[in-house]
Amino acid sequence: MNAERFDDAYAPDGAITLRHLQIHDEMGDSVRCLATLTVDHRDLHLETSAHGTIGAVSEMLYGLGFGVEIVGLYHQTDGAEVTAYLQCTRDGERCWSYGRAANGDEATVHALIAAANQLTGRLPAAC
Repeated sequence: MNAERFDDAYAPDGAITLRHLQIHDEMGDSVRCLATLTVDHRDLHLETSAHGTIGAVSEMLYGLGFGVEIVGLYHQTDGAEVTAYLQCTRDGERCWSYGRAANGDEATVHALIAAANQLTGRLPAAC
């Protein structure tokens, strides 16, 4: 499988696109997350607090009706980049997704959005 087919299968373009993500530490393990997501060609500016970046973005996706559950997670470091591989589920459907970024949290967020794009019924799942 070439890189383009891999991207199409496990990190497809879809109804949801992350445009901007900003994380601010709060007390304890909490973070304040500000994100701009494009959903069906509409820019949404969202803000929430949660225990960690992944929890915050998950909460945002659930609030929009695009929530998925992470059932498997693996990180791989390749030089300055981290790749996150997720197995996710929604309504009995499962898929694998992936995302790349400078750190594990951001890579996982990209993979989480890729899974939401696969499992929300707007695109066929890759798995």
